[in-house]
Amino acid sequence: MPQETASLRQQVTDTLRESILSGSLRPGQKLIERELYEELLVSRTILREALQHLQAESMIVSTPRRGLSVAKPGAREANEMLRVRQALTPLVGEEFARNASDAQVARLREHVDRLDDQNPMTAENKFYSILLEGCGNSVASSMLTHLNNRIIILQHLSPSLVSHNADALDELRAIVSAIEARDAELTGQLCAAHVGKGAAGVRHELTS
Repeated sequence: MPQETASLRQQVTDTLRESILSGSLRPGQKLIERELYEELLVSRTILREALQHLQAESMIVSTPRRGLSVAKPGAREANEMLRVRQALTPLVGEEFARNASDAQVARLREHVDRLDDQNPMTAENKFYSILLEGCGNSVASSMLTHLNNRIIILQHLSPSLVSHNADALDELRAIVSAIEARDAELTGQLCAAHVGKGAAGVRHELTS
C-alpha cells in the first residue's frame, strides 16, 4: 500500500475513533457510508478500510439488515469487559511503577493535582492513558487501550457510571503516591481496589 494511502486511512480511522470516543457518534448510531465519505472527503475504499479497522477494535459492529453502527454494549458484554479490565489494570500499574521515567511519573502527579478542575470522564481516562504510555508493556498497553475505548462507549450510554465522588479522586492520588515510591506491589493493589470499586458501581447501575 502506498505510504500516502496508508497515512490517509490512518487519519480517517483516528477521526472516526475520536468521534465515537467524544460521543459525536453515539452508541448504537447507524453509520451511513455515503454520508461519511462525503463528510470526510475520502474515497469509499479508504472509508471502508477505516471502518474495517474499527470493527476489528469492536468500536463498531455489523448486524444483518441494519449494517454498520457504533457499538452499544449490553449488560453481559459490559460485565465481561469490566472483569478483564480488573485483571489488566493492576498489571499496568505495577509495570508503570517499575518502568516509567521520572518525567512520566511527574506528569501523572501533575494530572492528579488538577483532577478537581476537570471533567470526571476525561480526567480518569487521561489518568489511564498516561499509565499505558509509561508501563513499558506494549501487549498489556494495546489490550487495555482497546478495552478502555469500549468502556468509554459504555460511559456515554450512562454518564452516571463515571466516578464523581471525592473517594475516587483520593484513590487515584494514593496510586500516584505509591508509584512515586516505586512500590509496584502496592500500586497494583491500589489499582485493583479502585477499578474493582468502580466496576461494582457499574454493575449495580446496569442491573438496577
